Amino acid sequence: MNKKRKWKRTLEPYIFLAPLLLIILVFLIVPIAKAAVMSFQYYYIAKPSPDGNYFVGLKNYRAVLTDDYFYNSVKVTAFYIVTTVLGRYVIGFITALLLNTRFLGRGLARALIIIPWAVPEVVACLVWILMYDRDYGIINFLLNNAGILSQNIAYLQDVSIALPAAAVVNIWKGFPFVAVMLLAGMQSVSSDMYEAADIDGAGWVQKVRYITIPSIKSVSGIVFLLLIIWTIKDYAIAYVLTKGGPSRATELLTIYVQQMGFKYFDFGKAAASGMLMLLVSLGFTYFYFKVVNRGEDEV
Repeated sequence: MNKKRKWKRTLEPYIFLAPLLLIILVFLIVPIAKAAVMSFQYYYIAKPSPDGNYFVGLKNYRAVLTDDYFYNSVKVTAFYIVTTVLGRYVIGFITALLLNTRFLGRGLARALIIIPWAVPEVVACLVWILMYDRDYGIINFLLNNAGILSQNIAYLQDVSIALPAAAVVNIWKGFPFVAVMLLAGMQSVSSDMYEAADIDGAGWVQKVRYITIPSIKSVSGIVFLLLIIWTIKDYAIAYVLTKGGPSRATELLTIYVQQMGFKYFDFGKAAASGMLMLLVSLGFTYFYFKVVNRGEDEV
């Protein structure tokens, strides 16, 4: 009986984990393995292999790495990541500072600030498309009335403005998450440190610089890495707003992969570019876990 009970206790955790492990296997590991295999195969559905050889080795990777459109997507994605990550962090940090101070209605403000993050991406994009409209959008209306613009701007149709316009939507959508995370970190800072700073005659800026920012350094690192990882795989906002246009001005790497596979039907090349993206994401994920583990060791 003792041996049976021991076996039951040993197997119980694995039994409870089995459904989750099965889901991960079916919906994550198997598709990734399939994509990895496809990246080494000739998988151009619209045109069968002329020599009948479907294993092409690194040919798909060479084709991707010599494709000008791929490098255009890399530049677009790099600009998108830098702009949106910095924008979300800065606005989220300022918002967290404001929500960390005492004022009437602070609880309501903390609840309302979550709304942009809670709104589904497609719904948010449709609202912003209406706001960006050249003829009837409220943004052109307000800027014209304020005397900032002399003529209406087609934000999502202008090559030089479309990508920053998509970045603005991403920033608006994502800064509440940063604010909530940083606010949680700020509230864990001991009030004794601020009281000691008050006694020493430190001002608000000095307290933020020398107490708040160093105290939330580990939280900030985690937030930065999460934002980078999420933005690398971002797809919905840019696609719903512009579908990668105009003239590929907003074609992120995710849109490049989607177009290569489901528009040009070159799944081998799409899989190769997807695997390159996966390697980059895994690199940032590695750093993310290092930062998390370091933060746990400091606690």
